[in-house]
This record gives sequence, C-alpha cells and structure tokens, in this order.
Amino acid sequence: MIRKKLSLMLVVALFTSPGAMMAVQAQVVEPAPDPFAELGSLKPHQPALPDLTGIVTNRQMAIALGKAFFWDQQAGSDGVACASCHFAAGADNRIVNQLNPGLGDLRFRAGAGDAGFGGTASATGARAIDLSPANTAGQTGSGETAAPNRTLALNDFPLHRLENPLDRNSDVVYKTNDVVGSAGAFGGTLIATPGGSTTDSCTAGPADIFHSGGQATRAVTGRNAPTVINSAFFPRLFWDGRANNVFNGEDPFGNRSPNAFVVEAIGTTSVVPRRLALPDAALASQAVGPPLSAIESSCVGRAFAQMGRRLATVRPLQTQNVHAQDSSLGIHRHTTGKGLRQTYSTLIRQSFYSRWWRAPGKFRRVNGALVADSTGGYTQQELNFSMFWGIAIMLYEQTLKSDDTPLDRHLEGVGTLTAQEMRGAAIYADKGGCIECHGGPMLSVASDLHLPEPVEPGVLPDPPEGPVSRMPGVFESPKPVVYDEGFYNIGVTATVEDLGIGGTDPWGIPLSYTRQFLDPSKNKDGIVVNPCLFEVPLTENAPELCDPVEDLAALVPANERTGVDGAFKTPSLRNVGLTAPYFHNGGYATLRSVVEFYARGGNRRGNLTEWDFDDTSGTGELGRSEPVAAQGVGSNVIGIEAIVEIEPPAPGVIANEVVGLTNEEIDDLVAFMLAMTDRRVQCSAAPFDHPALSIPDGHVNTGTSGNAGDMYTILPATGATGLPATQCLVNSGDIFIR
Repeated sequence: MIRKKLSLMLVVALFTSPGAMMAVQAQVVEPAPDPFAELGSLKPHQPALPDLTGIVTNRQMAIALGKAFFWDQQAGSDGVACASCHFAAGADNRIVNQLNPGLGDLRFRAGAGDAGFGGTASATGARAIDLSPANTAGQTGSGETAAPNRTLALNDFPLHRLENPLDRNSDVVYKTNDVVGSAGAFGGTLIATPGGSTTDSCTAGPADIFHSGGQATRAVTGRNAPTVINSAFFPRLFWDGRANNVFNGEDPFGNRSPNAFVVEAIGTTSVVPRRLALPDAALASQAVGPPLSAIESSCVGRAFAQMGRRLATVRPLQTQNVHAQDSSLGIHRHTTGKGLRQTYSTLIRQSFYSRWWRAPGKFRRVNGALVADSTGGYTQQELNFSMFWGIAIMLYEQTLKSDDTPLDRHLEGVGTLTAQEMRGAAIYADKGGCIECHGGPMLSVASDLHLPEPVEPGVLPDPPEGPVSRMPGVFESPKPVVYDEGFYNIGVTATVEDLGIGGTDPWGIPLSYTRQFLDPSKNKDGIVVNPCLFEVPLTENAPELCDPVEDLAALVPANERTGVDGAFKTPSLRNVGLTAPYFHNGGYATLRSVVEFYARGGNRRGNLTEWDFDDTSGTGELGRSEPVAAQGVGSNVIGIEAIVEIEPPAPGVIANEVVGLTNEEIDDLVAFMLAMTDRRVQCSAAPFDHPALSIPDGHVNTGTSGNAGDMYTILPATGATGLPATQCLVNSGDIFIR
C-alpha cells in the first residue's frame, strides 16, 4: 500500500533523525509522485446516511429542526449551545477561559491527570530532561500564572516548547499537560427543568478547579473541539472514536449500550420499547453526548427527557436573531426576527412520524424496561427526545460539506493553484509525506472516502483496508503492529496523559476495533476483519491464495503488537487555516509550529540506546512508571526503534536545513494547506450560515455568591450570502490572526 512507503512522513518526518532520513532517501529512489494522485475533489461525494424510512417524514423540516437544536442557547442548562464550541469554521477559536489543567475524562482515559495548572515540572519516574524547568511550575509558557479564566497569549504556545523547535532532544523550555479545550457549562446540580423556561434551575457550579475569585467559572473540556464541518464523512467521531457508527437513539455507544431503546406507539394507546440500530449514523451518536455532559452543556443529573419537556413549548432560538435569508431557517423565522414561529414540539411532529410521539400516558425507563408512571413519568415524545435530537442534528450536519476550495477547483480542472501552492503540494505528497495520513477527498485516512491506488494496466487495485490494519515495524523491528486504521499516536502528548482510542467505554469495552478483534469476547461492535487485506499477512500463503479462515486460525493475539494507546483520529485538513489551535490537546497555535512538530519527529525524546518500540510515553521517560506505560504494549504505531543520535548542525547551517525542510519549503507547505479552505466557510455563507449567538468568552467576578458573571462575544446572524469580505475569518493558520 502506498501509505506504508518508508520514504515518506510516517518514517521520515515523524520518527527519523536527520542522519537516518538521509540514509533512507539514499536507499529508496523513486520518481517524484504526482502531487494530486492520492487526492480528489470532495464535490462528487455524498456521506453515507442511514435509511430513515418510517422515522423521518419531512427531511427538510428535520434539517431545520437540527439546525435550531445545534445553534439554540436554550438547549444547554445555562445558556450554551452545541455551536458555542463549534462556531468558527465548525471549531472553537476562543482564547479566554480555555485551559483545562489536564484533568482528563475519567470515563475514557487513564487517571494520569491533575488539577493543577501550569508547567509539568515533576512526574513519577520522569527524567529531569523530559520535564519542564522547575521555575515553570504553576506558570504558562509566557511566564504568567496559569489559572482558569486567563487570556491565552502567543507565547503560551506551543504547550511543549523546545530550545530548538526542530530538534526534539534539545532542552525542554516548557512542558505542560494542560489542554486548550472549550469553555462549556458551570456544572451545578440540577434542581428543576421548568417547562417553557430558557434555562434549567441549578445550583452554582463547584469552584474547586474552575473559578475566579472564589466564584465558579465555566468548566473547560479535556480535549480541543474539532470542526463539525465535513464530519459526516467519518465513520466514528470524537478524537477517540467513541461516537459509534451505529446510533441507538439514546447515547453515543451504539450496540455496546445494553439498556438503550426508543419508544414506539402501537395503535392509538399502546407503546413498546424498541431497540434502535441505525448504521452510518456516527453524527447522531456524537450529537447525543455533549447535551448531558456537566463539562460541556448540562447541569449534573439532567436527562434527555427533562430537556425535551422544558424545550417542548418554547420557540426555537427565541432569544437569538435569525437572518431573513437564512438558507434553512429563514422561511420559519418569527416576525420579530428572533427565533422561529413554531414551538419545538410542533417542529418535531412535522419532522417525525407520529408513531414516535403520538401515544398518551407517561412512562419511565427502568434498567432497559419501560414502566408506566402517571405521576412522575414522561410522555413518549419526551422519552424519544434523544432520538429526535440525534437524527435531526445528523441531518443538519450532513449538509455542512465544504467542497469548493482552491484545491477542489484545481482538481476539477476549473481553477489553478499559485506557484507557491504548487510547490507546497509537491512537498505535501513527497518530501513531507503529509499525504500518507491526509490523503483522499477528505484529506484524512480516517474518513470512509478513499481513492483506489493507481496500478499497472490489467492489475486489480488493492481493496480498501478494513477497520484494522497490520503493517510492518520500521527498520529492524521484530514485530509488525496492529492498529485501528486512521488512528495514530504521533507523539503529541505522553500516552499516559490521554489514552485516546486506547480507552474504554462505560462498560469496560475497548473503544479500539483492534482490541475487539484480538479479543472476540469484547467485540461489541461486530467488527469483521479480513486478514487477507493485511499488509503483513498472518501466514506464508501467497496473497492470491490467502484463506481468511486459515489466517485467522494462525492468529495468536498475545503475540500481536498493538498500536492503539495514545492514538487519535486523523483529522481532515479541510479549512485547517481557520481551525487553530491544533491537535487533540490544542497545544499548537499556528500551522507553522505544526510543520515544525512533524519535521523534528514529534515530541518523543531519546535515541536507540535509551528507548525502543515498547515505549508508550510519547515523550521519552515521562510517565514510564505509570500503569499504562508499564504494560509495554508498544503504542507508538509506526515504531521508533531505529532512531539514532541527532547530529548537531554544521557550522553556518540553519536547523531547518538539517531536518530537510528549508524555511521556504515550510512556507510553501503552509500555503498549500491554506488552499484547502472553502470561502463559504470563511464567510459563513450557505450552507454554513447561522443564527446569532452569544458566546461565553471569559468571566467577571460579581462580588456575590454563585457563579461568576459571563462576558460574551456576539456572533451576528448570517444569511445565505454570508458576511462582507471585511468580516470574514482570516485564513491564516494562526489562532491570533483571525
């Protein structure tokens, strides 16, 4: 497979020293590839969606409902919407109150986090050379006190800073396990959800970690918010893939969830619980996660049925301006210009078949069963609110397809790239090797869109790889590695700080398809793997003689080297110039710093004499003594066992030249990535137009008890034609130039 060539970034840029890189280039001589052979315009492609026959009766109405759900501040317990973290090209570019101290999400990752902000100047079993200097403890990268509600500065980035940005073994100037996430909810305890109210009634949030002057501030997520634009082309969502491809109507976990069900009306009076399993519905699975999160948008203890009861009688977006020319909401706009004319209950009934909302009576969910409860129960419509929410948002988000970039137009033959962008494309496809993980129409191998690889006439192309891959270890590795296709540990953070797809769901089942494949007793997703597609086969049979049953019989799971701990979904690079900060921890503020990260081989530290492919730390010794690292399962997907000593630059040679990318080449590569931006996204034009939004953007102390006061940035409503050019986002690849 082209993706595995040793001459490209997975070896050269991620895990190879300059000396080793030059050796590889000397040994592997190939003609320069066509920069665009493994790319493709997104325009002819449509996302896979489930069959909604018998569920959705009016698709356009359901799209409008989903857009209202997504942008409505009334949906959150205390005034936040889904869009509050996905408002800038589908992502979050706020710089105030965006620090999480590295707490982690204990449901999905190992408990290696802490509640203290600032430099990581100590860690169990860590070498001093891998830690932040002692004087940075409690400090940001710019030397200020690290704390919630702080305004980030350019000098706070990157979160792992080296004396020489292009030498991963140079002195650590600053390192922190803090994360640049997204400010969400205050997280108080739910008291009541009054019908018709614009907010829930909740206690004040805790002021132990996220606070200002003793008052609770909005909590911040433990990962950076990825863009929702084009997310319909991913079969799994969230950085760790936990938003299941199958939607069960209630939570993100698909068929893994033992008690999930929806309620169907039979006749005029009866209801029955139904197990829902909609494939190709990761968008719906993702959508039902944040609304009940006390970090993201809810008070502690809220249920979807309560959310549905409160919102049923309110007008969608009634506190927010809706543009008269909004591409899907304009025809439903209220005469006041604020919100829509219909109530949420009306929109639901116009979007979904009556079998999902018409039954009388009240009921409760009890351990997977439906129990009648005329006093404390919920209506059928309220109990199915999570299904309405997930499916409607899925249908709205599948319209957010950005396929009109300079790159798309070039690939379609209706536009041309600049000379600098063309030079950058050549680096992207060859010397930089970016295309190895960011190829195809979605510019991500984690997408289910793949182009067939070019082959000789008369030779059949390789079939698309399955959900699990088995590839060689690089250089002298004695073992291949088995991993989830499209999920990689590239050494951004120490593996023990965030397991990524190596984590588990609430029932202890691996999120990783690889681990489900290796342990069939945990295969709750029904993963089917054809070992005949493996690059490294399990038997010595010739490929044309491969027998799946025979190969699977040869599998010895205990002997397989797994590459899932610390691995994250490969994001699309579409609109990447608008979606800073970068990586799952939001640790890099500019595209240039991201290129430098790759050019030096990531943040892993050390050489062959100090560490081998069993290292799982992501940054050398840091975290080695932690339980996850002690497993020694080899989480680094590509392998780093052949890394040699980094030689110092020759006199008069700049560091960029040593790693093989000149400053001009970095500029060219960044320019090419900026050509992946859709002007409609940049200017909030249809289908990316939206209602107005009041975005919480830091806090002021009110001097009273309770939560700190919100400060807001107002995002104006846009119509189908979008914003004037002077108000569009700046396509800079820099969070501080926007």
